[in-house]
Formats: sequence, C-alpha cells, structure tokens
Amino acid sequence: MKDEAEMSAASRGSQKPAAWAAFADDSGETGVTSLNREAVEEVAARMGWQVAALYRKPILTDAEREAIGGAIASEHGRGAFAWAATLKGLLERLG
Repeated sequence: MKDEAEMSAASRGSQKPAAWAAFADDSGETGVTSLNREAVEEVAARMGWQVAALYRKPILTDAEREAIGGAIASEHGRGAFAWAATLKGLLERLG
C-alpha cells in the first residue's frame, strides 16, 4: 500500500483523496470502495488486498487556464511547439 505521504506532490496535487478502494493484486478489480479509509483498510487487511486513494478530476482556475493558453499561443523558441502541444493536451484532458 502506497501511503499518500509517499506520493510525490505532482502525483497527488493539492487534493485530498475523495474515496478509497481495496482490490486484489491478481485481478486488479475493485473489491470495495468507501469514503472511509479505515473501513477500506480493514477489508483489505482481511482479504489480503491492496488499498489505493481515489481522487477527483483536477480543476484549473481561470488564471491557470489563461496562463496555459498564453503559453500555447507563444512562439518563443523552436521548442515551443512541443510545449504547446503538451499544454493543449492538458487543457483538453482537464476540460
């Protein structure tokens, strides 16, 4: 089980887990989900399952969207195209 504290800041963002899931290693199928971490950990311990935090979709602020949009439109440097494509993909994915 990878504790939230062990995750990198980029992996967990500034969000707290929305819920928890316990699942069997061999199948990867979710066995149980709950808003209560302790309840999921109890089931996981009894069944020999893994526990994972579940997060909501990240939300960008208007200022963040504007900054990313400006970076996409920028034509500074030859490497700007790759950065723009990555940032455009991020905006599309996060809606």
